[in-house]
Amino acid sequence: MFGVPSPRTRRIADNVAQSAAGGARHATYGYFRRRDWFRLGGLLLAGLIFFFWVFGDDDTAAPATETAEAASTTEAISSPLNFGGRGADVVILQERLAAVGLPVTVDGVYGQETADAVMAFQEREQLMIDGVVGSETGEALGIWSG
Repeated sequence: MFGVPSPRTRRIADNVAQSAAGGARHATYGYFRRRDWFRLGGLLLAGLIFFFWVFGDDDTAAPATETAEAASTTEAISSPLNFGGRGADVVILQERLAAVGLPVTVDGVYGQETADAVMAFQEREQLMIDGVVGSETGEALGIWSG
């Protein structure tokens, strides 16, 4: 009766020990409180995010002038291309646009997707944005021979 504490007394002692000693009784039993695990997980997650932010792969596309020099093509076009065009010259254009990192389907048809990619390239290279692949745009892409 006097030598063994009751369950109520143990609960009160646990609460006092947790608040006064920072959970010393729990630490002596070899486990952490749930919030400690959440804090540790948060710190690990923040560390991983920081690591990949600093050392992650850089997904930015190289400027078109560097890409054109690195992957020069023997195929070239000699006449301007515009919306509605079809054929081998359009395939060369679409392959080159895909090589510089613009989303375009290589199907040999100069449709809206190709026109959007051409205009995005012209904007990136600070050319006149008209959607027509003439001498300036063709030279910037490295496919102009005319």
